[in-house]
Amino acid sequence: NTMDWNLNRLLKLPNMIIIKVQEIEDMICLHLESIKEEINCSNCGKYTDNIHQTRSVLVRDLSICGNGVYLKIPRRQFVCEECGKYTTEKIEEIEFNRHHTKRYEEYVYERVLATTVKQVCREEKLKADEIQAIFDAVSEEKREEKWSSVKRVGLDEMSTGKGQKKYRGMVSDLDKKSLIEVVKDRTQEVLIESLMVQPKEVREEVEEVCVDMWGGFEKVIKEVFPNAITVYDHFHVIQMVNKKLNKIRYKLGVKSRGIRHLLLSNQENLTKEEKEELSMIFQDTPVLQIAYEIKEELRQIYERTRTVSGGTRKIRSWLRIAEIFYGEICNTIRQHLEGICN
Repeated sequence: NTMDWNLNRLLKLPNMIIIKVQEIEDMICLHLESIKEEINCSNCGKYTDNIHQTRSVLVRDLSICGNGVYLKIPRRQFVCEECGKYTTEKIEEIEFNRHHTKRYEEYVYERVLATTVKQVCREEKLKADEIQAIFDAVSEEKREEKWSSVKRVGLDEMSTGKGQKKYRGMVSDLDKKSLIEVVKDRTQEVLIESLMVQPKEVREEVEEVCVDMWGGFEKVIKEVFPNAITVYDHFHVIQMVNKKLNKIRYKLGVKSRGIRHLLLSNQENLTKEEKEELSMIFQDTPVLQIAYEIKEELRQIYERTRTVSGGTRKIRSWLRIAEIFYGEICNTIRQHLEGICN
């Protein structure tokens, strides 16, 4: 009937039809049947319809209206009458020895990137090791295609779970704004081992690597990407200055509601009313105003400078003024000045 036809179309599994729908608690099981009578022998290429055996496999698919979906699929093995060899039928969307459709594995991969393994476990009602195995398998498959023609790489980290001090390394293509791969740990050794898997000619093509100022990245870049320059992400530089500015604000006893937001926001993003409020606060604490203006000056250097030499000159000048308020941070910036200006 029309309903069955529409459901079979939505399934997007050629040569398969749904013969039965079974509901078990909050799970739906779709029983499938193959309508293809013969296949090509994998050995000699001849058609054969001689079925040797059939065994059913359960495969997880995308959920429907919040209900987990399983497909009960007949996995048929044929024997060729021409050469006598056995061939197992290939099913589109499902790899051999995998118990999830490709679209479901892609979905799990994207959800883990957006949240955590633990969160996806709760959503999909699967064990952590199964979610992790799916994520690792998809990551490996994406590696080769995503490393093609990469010029600018970003190295970063993500926490494996809320409150945990365990991190995975994230590698991205900055030009395509896409994730290349996720490394199981962010340590120097693991990053180097994982990235060195790529052919030398691929790694030598990388021109820039953008990182935060974690000391371990320097060795990774030198060993893995020999022709790349290091670029320290401006977000982390400004973040350091903002944290120090907030500490200055706290020490000065300026604790009125909303002041932290006003101080750390970009000046041009503030409304007229917010600028007036900030000005009123500065009348009572001129020291905070000076610290704030120094922070904004650094941000303007980033906004308005277009050359390495110009940036270097301006930041060196800024460091001399900023020293009194941002002493330790100024030292950190001096140590990483070349990469910051890159």
